Amino acid sequence: MKRSSLLFILFLLLLSIQMNAQMETIIAGRVTENGTNSGIPFVNIYFKGTLIGTVTDFDGNYYIKTSTPKDSIFVSLIGYRSKAKPVKKGVSQIINFTLSPEALNLGTVEIRPGINPALRIIKNAQNNKAKYNRDNLESVQYTSYTKQEADVDNVTPKMRKWKLFRGFTKMWDSLDSLAGENSKANLPVMMSEVISNIYSYKVGEKKREEVEAVKIKFVGMKDGSAVSQLTGTDFQNYNFCNNNVSIQAKEILNPIADNAMLFYNYYLTDSVMLDSFWCYRIDCRPKNKKDLAFTGSIWITDTTFAIKQLDLEITPDVNFNWLDRARIQQVLIPTDAGIWVPTQTRTMIDFSTLTDKFVSLVVRTYNSNRNFVVNKPKEKNFYDTRIQYAEDAIIKDTLWWKENRFEKLTPLEGKSYDMIDTVRSIPLIKNAVNVLYFLFSGYKDFGPVDLGHYMQLYSYNQYEGNKVKLGFRTNVKFSKDWIIRGYGAYGFKDKKFKYNLQLERILSRFPWSKVGIQYRDDINQIGTNFNYSQNINLGQAPNNLYNLSANIRNFSKLLKMQEARIWYEKDFNFGLTSKITFQNIRTTPLFDLTVAPDQFNIFQQRSYSITEALIDARFSAKERYVQNGNERISFGNKRSAIISLNYTIGLKNVLEGDFNYHKVSLSYQNKFKMATLGYTGIFIKVGKVFSEIPYTLLEIPRGNETNFYANNTFNQMNFFEFVSDQYIQAFWQHHLNGLFFNRVPLLKKYNWREVVGLNMVYGTLSEKNKKFNINNNFTTMEDVPYFEADLGIENIFDIFRIDFLYRLTYNDEPYQDHYAKTNPGSTITNWGIKAGVQFSF
Repeated sequence: MKRSSLLFILFLLLLSIQMNAQMETIIAGRVTENGTNSGIPFVNIYFKGTLIGTVTDFDGNYYIKTSTPKDSIFVSLIGYRSKAKPVKKGVSQIINFTLSPEALNLGTVEIRPGINPALRIIKNAQNNKAKYNRDNLESVQYTSYTKQEADVDNVTPKMRKWKLFRGFTKMWDSLDSLAGENSKANLPVMMSEVISNIYSYKVGEKKREEVEAVKIKFVGMKDGSAVSQLTGTDFQNYNFCNNNVSIQAKEILNPIADNAMLFYNYYLTDSVMLDSFWCYRIDCRPKNKKDLAFTGSIWITDTTFAIKQLDLEITPDVNFNWLDRARIQQVLIPTDAGIWVPTQTRTMIDFSTLTDKFVSLVVRTYNSNRNFVVNKPKEKNFYDTRIQYAEDAIIKDTLWWKENRFEKLTPLEGKSYDMIDTVRSIPLIKNAVNVLYFLFSGYKDFGPVDLGHYMQLYSYNQYEGNKVKLGFRTNVKFSKDWIIRGYGAYGFKDKKFKYNLQLERILSRFPWSKVGIQYRDDINQIGTNFNYSQNINLGQAPNNLYNLSANIRNFSKLLKMQEARIWYEKDFNFGLTSKITFQNIRTTPLFDLTVAPDQFNIFQQRSYSITEALIDARFSAKERYVQNGNERISFGNKRSAIISLNYTIGLKNVLEGDFNYHKVSLSYQNKFKMATLGYTGIFIKVGKVFSEIPYTLLEIPRGNETNFYANNTFNQMNFFEFVSDQYIQAFWQHHLNGLFFNRVPLLKKYNWREVVGLNMVYGTLSEKNKKFNINNNFTTMEDVPYFEADLGIENIFDIFRIDFLYRLTYNDEPYQDHYAKTNPGSTITNWGIKAGVQFSF
């Protein structure tokens, strides 16, 4: 009897186990983004009203196993529309979700009395972030894979019927089918992948990148080598152990920055186990929606208070131009040294549409790093080469990529490579690319020759009258090593032809080195020099309107110059660029000029010749250059100072040079970014002339009599107002990024931004140069420096700027009377309002 009872109990137990097993529900799947088919990490997957749920991994995958399911499963993530789908109980099933982005609705948060537990966690993270900062590693090396895609977004079904897209119906259908259920695909315009070995060394903040492979297709690509240089990890570095994180040249305040509690609200919303680390989930929101701050979540470990992962977004409310949304998602792991490093990073930049009926651009980047080796530095000279490409980097075949990329391409990504070639062939897009290239570069290409620059086509002065100028340069279709450039100009009043012609040879590209020779015959304003090097720096705002307006004026002091020079320039990889120039310049002033009576005889008095040797050195430790065809473009210096040195020696009797002299100048330039407090820019230059020379060769601070504002220019000073042979110049400007306007109810909707500035120059003229230049009309400074103050409003309609300027010194009546006597027809204006155009995020 006992035995039968025991068997019966065992039977019931086995039956119960079997029934429970049969009733167990297993759900797996992937959450992807509408239009891109890319996985979305950190998405909440749960049964509403229960504690049963999970979070997607970095690729959007999830897995749930439960014996007490509900009828539906829900997914939710800040910035996306939530969804629900039915669940079949007691079976294994695959349920995929496709989420569409939506405007962030922060809603309301209930604040209860007592201490906010999130603040304790954030405070501990602030105290520990220096300990985990990867910038403190002596050295680090790793292998990196970066994938980037740019798509045209918001292409509606109505737009697809435009004449532009006729004939591409099958292309849209193919993309839509790959994008997933109820999803419309975007139009791909760029796909790139790069695999590199990265080596960083703390001493000197040196970094070396060995690019093993690059694969790229780009609709607007004229030269693939240029775009390929923008895909490496050097442009994808987000360190949340620093106080600020740079996105599109804007400094965004880190949620665990030292002063972050002044600008953020924090909420402890969850705790979860992530890769064997128990973590707190902290939601952060800016106190003022306009501030340069993130909205989203960070996961902080419970005892060590390191950031394990994060999901942060810049919302459309932030005072940020040309941007609707930006999102950063990152997973970090600890190294052997205890410092945490990012193993996976995904970013999304969604640029604004010009109108509701126009398309926009979305750029997505995925970065994966592995094989970390820390605090085992190479030899110091190993880091002197910043970037190095394998010989076959851009020609690796499909099979190589299939075997070596860190993760498989999605079907939509694989199709995008092929689609880009199709998109490039659309005539309207091809023409649009050419127009954008023309607006950016200033040149229109005609086969092997480019014509331009359009900003220099017209000028005017009282000697030449109306003047037209057409320039040209050869491109890579002509030669990848030789460059011929120049221009021809004609003045309709003096009826004289002017020209410039120069020949350059690129000796090496990595590191950059070039040699050139030039001859130029033209008319210059006094105090200006011709830019024969043609260097482009995107990190500095151009003064295009000022330069154009300054060339259309009745100048009283012009010089006819015949210039012959030869130069050699070289980049030394660790941030130093040098240039050696030898030149002879024959100058004929087009106004009365006298020098010391014993310098010339009567037949030579109006003209002089100089022969010079110049040495220029420029150092910026983090400046990054990109080669576009035969041109080299600076993408800024990443907050590292720019230090420039010039030494010039004049050689008498060499090529009929008339003077022996020595000149030296040193300058310092830098930006200091402070996130929500804005950023400060400074430029300081000191110099001295040690010899007696005509005042046209001395230092003449650049003034501005135009209606347009100019950077690093004395905007309330007249042209050619002061002359000195020893001087110091300083320009200070602080951009507040809307710090105050963002808090004024009637103003904050306009996204205006405040600017304050102060410019100063102090220069003196030695007695020997006063005597050498006696009987000439110019003014000199006394014991007081020249000062001017600037109060500006920028970002008016996103691109305009207005500055209110006041001249603080040399504005009294005695000085104004003296200036009017020495400069007939010119007056001093103390107050000024100047406008400008600038494109900034």
